[in-house]
Amino acid sequence: MRPQIMSWEQVSRYIYNSDTLLVDLRDKEDYAAGHITGAWNIPYEELENHMGEMSSYGRIIFYCSHGNHSLAAARLLAKRGQQTCSVAGGYEEGIRKKR
Repeated sequence: MRPQIMSWEQVSRYIYNSDTLLVDLRDKEDYAAGHITGAWNIPYEELENHMGEMSSYGRIIFYCSHGNHSLAAARLLAKRGQQTCSVAGGYEEGIRKKR
């Protein structure tokens, strides 16, 4: 299974589905400064510790600051059979588009 790369526009179609989990991989300080409502904050360095909590979701959408960690996380869980997505450009890209 391969992760899907999504734009922020595509993410909005899925984030309110009960089988979809949105995960913010940025550190706790960045998350506290601003995040997408409803996103779980699991810093990238702690991802391995939270794999079990995510396994019950049909789709997991990851985002980080610029897109690198989210793609790595999506690939990792996709190898385990999970349907995953990475948001292209990360949180920073989403903020730029809103301006």
